[in-house]
Amino acid sequence: MSLLLRSALLFVAMGFCCGVYGQDSTPVQADAWSTIHVSTKFVVLDAEVENKKTGNLIGTLKPDDFVLSEDGVPQQITYFSHDQLPLSVIFLFDLTQSVRPALASLGGGAREVLGHLKPQDEVAVMVFSSHAELLQGFTTDRSLAADAIGKASSMKTGEGTFIHESMYEAVDEAMKSTAPGSRKVLVWLTDGTANQENSRTRKIMGKEAPAYSHTKEEATASLLRSGVVVSALIDRTAETDAVMVAFFFVAHMGDIRKYADLTGGPVLNTSKKEVADRLAELIDQLRGRYTLGYKPTNVKPDGTFCKLELRLRPDTYAKLPEKQDVVVRTRTGYFR
Repeated sequence: MSLLLRSALLFVAMGFCCGVYGQDSTPVQADAWSTIHVSTKFVVLDAEVENKKTGNLIGTLKPDDFVLSEDGVPQQITYFSHDQLPLSVIFLFDLTQSVRPALASLGGGAREVLGHLKPQDEVAVMVFSSHAELLQGFTTDRSLAADAIGKASSMKTGEGTFIHESMYEAVDEAMKSTAPGSRKVLVWLTDGTANQENSRTRKIMGKEAPAYSHTKEEATASLLRSGVVVSALIDRTAETDAVMVAFFFVAHMGDIRKYADLTGGPVLNTSKKEVADRLAELIDQLRGRYTLGYKPTNVKPDGTFCKLELRLRPDTYAKLPEKQDVVVRTRTGYFR
């Protein structure tokens, strides 16, 4: 199923709680018993707007405050919402050696932040190294989620971080969400390091990796087709710096940030004492996003990648307090 069709179906599902908008931008109310036929292609994206200096969200904007384009062609926003959508959250714990000193505090913060979620939010728990492993599927039972988080924070591995394979598997799991109309998000709890994924590193630190490891290109394509938002809480330990020095030829930083940038998701840094507060902040940022929808005006064949650009109108800045320096985060594009 293409992202456009999934987006259209999501748009319809969301219509029951926040109104479906037709081509003339007029609200069309849907009820639980009506049958809605999707006959047009519709793209739905979500966006975060924040003060670049303080990180505070800006939640007072209207549709006319945004300028949206696809492949450089302006698009008319015909659906707009700032509703607090339920979240389908996967917490992913990095089990590799450099994160081990921070794993207990990351687990404690994640258990604490379960109380910050809303009753309708669902949670899944995974761990990752040379591949990802599911410990708990999506559930609204906080005790099940807490037990899985506790298990994750006590696990160990001698494997390396194959982030592209882990991303591919995590996106696949996120698409198994059971909450209609929810925002699917991945929250990576990590130090931000990753290892090169090749035949040499597989022999040394990828013995538990699958026979075929998905490439960066495959993981990226899967992510951009899914509509999943990538975010991360990064705790860089002393061991992180040691590993970067000792294994500089196979270790590097930045992959998880690049994936987050593709989806417009937030990445926050933390220390052991701040984990719960920073995770709560991350959840609030994921929840407080705008949802926008439009019908593309340019015709392209299925499978084509379309580049998106979302920004504020110049005159919108004048309405913001003290003409704030604002950043708009959204996905960079999608596949038709």
